[in-house]
Amino acid sequence: MLPTRIAALMVALSSPVAVQAQNAPRANPADVASPEALVRALYETVTRKPGEPFDWQRDRSLFLPTARLIPNTEQTDGSFRVLSLDEFIAWVDEHTTVGGPEDKGFQEEEIATRIERFGDIAHAFSTYQKHFYGSGEILGRSINSIQMVRHDGRWWVTQIVWDEETGAGPLPARYLPGGG
Repeated sequence: MLPTRIAALMVALSSPVAVQAQNAPRANPADVASPEALVRALYETVTRKPGEPFDWQRDRSLFLPTARLIPNTEQTDGSFRVLSLDEFIAWVDEHTTVGGPEDKGFQEEEIATRIERFGDIAHAFSTYQKHFYGSGEILGRSINSIQMVRHDGRWWVTQIVWDEETGAGPLPARYLPGGG
C-alpha cells in the first residue's frame, strides 16, 4: 500500500484542475492572491503603451488553460463565439498593429467592480472603459462577467463574458462608481 502522502498527491495531480494548473505559466503571486488582485491584473495585461505588445505571458498565467472568453456579438460581426485563451489572443493580435505612427496603444480601465465570493469560487461584475493609452477620450464602456476559482493557494480565471453599451444600452447606475 502506498504511503498516505503519496496516494493523496496522486489523487490531487489526477484532478482536472491540478493538471490544468501544472500547464499554466507561473503567475506573480500578487496577481493571483485575491479575486480583486486578479481583476486588476487582467486589466493590466490588456493595456499597452504605443510600440509595445500586450503582455500575453502574464495574461496566460492568470487563466486556467481551458478557460473560455465570450465576446459580445457586436465585436464578432453578429456571431456567437466561445474562444479559448489562445484564440482570444490571436483575435486581438489580428486587430492590433504594434509600432508605427498609427499605433496609439490601448488601455482598459476598471471603473467599478462588484465581487461575490463563497468558499473557493468568486464572480466579478466589472465595469470598465477603454481608450487609447494615455488618452482621455473614451472609446467605449463595457461590463466583464468574470468567473474565478481558488485552487492550489491562488485564484484562477475560468471564464470571462462581456458586453458593451453599444449593443446592450447604457450601463445601469448600480454598476458605475458609487452605484447602489
